[in-house]
Amino acid sequence: MNVRRLLSGLSATILLAGVLPAQQASWTTAPTLPSKGHWVLRATAVSARHEKNFGSRRHSQALMTQLSYGLDGERAVFFDLPVRGGGRHHDPTLGDVAVGWKWRFHEEDLGPVDTVRTSLSLGATLPTGADRHTADEVVPFGELARMRITGRLGLGSSLALRGAGAPYKRPLWSGETGEASLRAAGALVWRLDPVVYTDAFEAATYLTLEAIGTAEDDGDTELAIAPGILYEAPSFAAELSLALPAHSDVTDRPESRGALLFGLRFLW
Repeated sequence: MNVRRLLSGLSATILLAGVLPAQQASWTTAPTLPSKGHWVLRATAVSARHEKNFGSRRHSQALMTQLSYGLDGERAVFFDLPVRGGGRHHDPTLGDVAVGWKWRFHEEDLGPVDTVRTSLSLGATLPTGADRHTADEVVPFGELARMRITGRLGLGSSLALRGAGAPYKRPLWSGETGEASLRAAGALVWRLDPVVYTDAFEAATYLTLEAIGTAEDDGDTELAIAPGILYEAPSFAAELSLALPAHSDVTDRPESRGALLFGLRFLW
């Protein structure tokens, strides 16, 4: 490696380290975390439809707020606060808050932008939710995430295991039925603009395509495909994604009929 290439790589690495983690898809966890002493706030609103019975549909809304703090560049702590929409007969209510620790244990920078990263997250949800939206006990979870960026293409994957707890009174999603669950997701992220990064870091626009699958201990399975768009600037990002059902075999909750996600992220 010549000196010019080395300096170019170091320059790009410093630029990227000081901004919002690049190419982080909407539904697939990425092995990204804030640098030491920095915070990342991510808020996502999800509006979904569910098949209740005999063709009738039920709507749900959820607002997820995650706050992450970088400890040393490789480790971070995070806090998730979920709020579930109330519908016509109920006010919005707090769900089970999650606390966790994230460790990026592998990082291999192959070029100015190209990189391979892997992380492990461990944590638990706490029984803070209202009666309708709580597992009523501490539920542990763990998740592996991997990402590879090559030029304009980013590939990501995540695998999460969640323990069992008491079922929600009206479960709508995997993880609310009381069963232990496994969630697997994969993402393809293509940078539309800029085609090539310059020395002055600029905002970037990406197209995303994700697959999200869940399996519960009782045999219930679901799969969704989610196209979307992502805009990332040096200190904030905006995302929009639509999850469309591709397969559903569930008995303890209504089948999903689609979910629209809108998110904002901020770094400081």
